[in-house]
Amino acid sequence: MNDEQAPDAPDAPDGNADTITSAIMSPTEQVGRNVMTALKDADAIAVITTLVPGMGQDRVVSMGLTAEQMSHIGALLQEINDEAETDANDDTRCIGFQCRIPKA
Repeated sequence: MNDEQAPDAPDAPDGNADTITSAIMSPTEQVGRNVMTALKDADAIAVITTLVPGMGQDRVVSMGLTAEQMSHIGALLQEINDEAETDANDDTRCIGFQCRIPKA
């Protein structure tokens, strides 16, 4: 039996998931390629992808997430979900573009 891995076979787990970056082509095609490439890492169980604006050109950046990272994300999402209803309706609480800035 041959000990060589096929070129598309995942590597052995090493505790880290690589970050994949590339120039933008068709966004749908590029994101799909990045996600599939990131999932080839033996440690990656999910992928997070974002668009990073650059001076010369924008880039699609994808990073495979390990089980430990997904556990942290799950805990954070659960914490947000478990907030009291009064906190969720608080007008002073905001996320990103939803923030209300008082006029001076």
